[in-house]
Amino acid sequence: MVLTKTEIEDIKADCFANDVMYNYDVVKHWDEDRVRDFFESGGGGEGAAPSTVKAADGTDPFETAMPNEFLWKMNTAKTVAVATLNRPDAKNAMDDTINAGLWLMVKRVRATPSLRVLYLTGSGAMFCAGGDPKSFQKTAAMVEERKKAAAEGRPAVLEPSKKGEEFADLLAAINSLPVYVVGLANGSAMGGGFGLLSLCDCVIARKTAFFALSEVKLGVIPATISPYVVAKIGPSHARRLFMTGETISAEKAKEIGLVQEVVSTPEELTKEAQRILELMQACAPGAVASAKELVRTVQYKPITEELMAHTQAELIRVSCSDEAAGGMAAVQQGKKAPWTTTQMDLPK
Repeated sequence: MVLTKTEIEDIKADCFANDVMYNYDVVKHWDEDRVRDFFESGGGGEGAAPSTVKAADGTDPFETAMPNEFLWKMNTAKTVAVATLNRPDAKNAMDDTINAGLWLMVKRVRATPSLRVLYLTGSGAMFCAGGDPKSFQKTAAMVEERKKAAAEGRPAVLEPSKKGEEFADLLAAINSLPVYVVGLANGSAMGGGFGLLSLCDCVIARKTAFFALSEVKLGVIPATISPYVVAKIGPSHARRLFMTGETISAEKAKEIGLVQEVVSTPEELTKEAQRILELMQACAPGAVASAKELVRTVQYKPITEELMAHTQAELIRVSCSDEAAGGMAAVQQGKKAPWTTTQMDLPK
């Protein structure tokens, strides 16, 4: 028995599974009961859609191996992923390999329409020590060039940092991911690590973790991460931490908004991560992505006629989506919304 595309679409519609992706070449060989079970459970498993979004160069991000310094796991339903900075001996300091892993993470998230929650954490005792010390060698060379040029009475020829531009692009890409990004601060975060946590929609931290923006103690400033840090903790707290370079506790980080929950043990960190999955299972994934973009759009904007028109247009757009129609229909028929039955578990 082979089901036609129309028959499968009819079953999908009957199950209100508007947000579920599937691979027709796989599903067409299933019997009707199995297809129905697949859609009613929210999809996933072997019938899930393969990568549907490719990088600009046309490659599939799942065909590219992750660097050893960055770990990626995804559950079988392709709804939850865990990305791990994996340079514990270097305190997970950000170097080219970590950045390459983060870029590939971004591409894989965007290539997985079914993904709903992404956890970002670190291996070992620290979340992230910030930039790798080796990266400061170039800065030191620039300082020497400036001194030499001044001594010779000529202007210093200093090329803009290509890596700096790439890092800025990377931060912007992570910040705009259409999924719920949760930082699991298994340990302390400094500099760029603080910046990574500022990109997260929610941060859970170990009680023993500490946080700092200590760039001024090195004679530099946290420039590239500053838009995200200021958006996360506000200008008042940012001024203090940017200018003093002081270290704060997890409890203080919670007070200023960097951290949302503080736990005592690794087991509690995992338990809190699982609790988040229970919360997100009740939330329509498309609406979640739109809600995230809404916050990014309206934050710190004056309430103008233009902004009010934009918010009304967004409300209409989301309300008219297939996802909203499926959710409303489920309520009217006394059924669960299709996304509430999707498998949401931590990757093994």
